[in-house]
Amino acid sequence: MVQKNIVVESGVKVYTDKSFKKLIGTLPKFAIFKYEAGGYVEFNNIKGYTNRANWTCPAVSGAYVIALSKVTMRLPEVIGGKGIIQVTKGDVIRIDPSSLKNGHVNCSVFNDVWEWGFKIKLADVKRCDGLAYNTIAKL
Repeated sequence: MVQKNIVVESGVKVYTDKSFKKLIGTLPKFAIFKYEAGGYVEFNNIKGYTNRANWTCPAVSGAYVIALSKVTMRLPEVIGGKGIIQVTKGDVIRIDPSSLKNGHVNCSVFNDVWEWGFKIKLADVKRCDGLAYNTIAKL
């Protein structure tokens, strides 16, 4: 099954096969690419395997979709609460549009792993799940 993914961290290397010995390219940060189970990726002319799938995320996963943060701020766990985790303008985040309440949505931030349970104003994000393959997400 092919899914649409985005590169969250720079340095996602692509190799000719699963031995990960012959490098053929590196996926740029924020690249929207095709991902298949087993680590096979396609982005423009780069086709091969990656062992860094944890530095990418699906465009749509359950209720969550990818977005870019339009602001730099500390995100709270509750609306009006104290900020807990830092998000920087341009960071890839995951939001749940169906959780909209008082202008805020549930949000997840990548910090080596996905940190869940935060809130962000819907106006402070740019959804990227509708972008085509072989594009770069940007504000």
